[in-house]
Amino acid sequence: MTIIGVKIDRKFMRDLLLLLAGVGLYVLSVQLFVIPNRLASNGIAGFSVLLDFVFGINPALTFFLVNIPLFVFGGRFLPKRILLLSVPGALAMSGWMLVYEALGVTGFHLPHIIFAGLFDGLLSGIGAGLVIISEGTFGGSILLGRILEEQWDFKIDKVLFMIDVVVLSLSLLTFLALPNFAVTLLSCYIFSKVTMIVGRAEYRALLVGRGKKIYRKVFAAS
Repeated sequence: MTIIGVKIDRKFMRDLLLLLAGVGLYVLSVQLFVIPNRLASNGIAGFSVLLDFVFGINPALTFFLVNIPLFVFGGRFLPKRILLLSVPGALAMSGWMLVYEALGVTGFHLPHIIFAGLFDGLLSGIGAGLVIISEGTFGGSILLGRILEEQWDFKIDKVLFMIDVVVLSLSLLTFLALPNFAVTLLSCYIFSKVTMIVGRAEYRALLVGRGKKIYRKVFAAS
């Protein structure tokens, strides 16, 4: 079976399940650590959280509406397989938000917000990394990053971090306290790096190569 010229085979279904699991972890991180500790989140999800705090607009609705122009843009530049996987990925973002709300997942209000930032960066980065392994996206900043990567060879971790800085600046001007801003910025940096470590084998190989060079220099000096 094919859809818009994309073969729906065992690999496609495996990638779809991996994508849905990654999205679930990403949204869970927002529910567990971001919202209860009044942090901002990364990317378009962060923009959705911002509108929730400031105007009380449901994040699931915001994320869905913002993705419409991104998908129109992506339809011109992305391979059909990435785009086809991104549709259930984006729907899963809103779906997981509604599921966690229905289950009453309220998260943890941690005594030191830096722990919330660290846990958020790790968990959301693992989720986004699984999404990248699936060769799909969940819309939002990941979708924009894949477009820029495919067309103009941008590094996706740098695209993610640049978008995060813009969203965080808006959050700082509206609802985010300065300490929360600093912790969220740290979380976004961890997120961008963990995403690449989990999602890209070549990035892991590069880190291993650098680690070996440092190891040799240290032991050569001693």
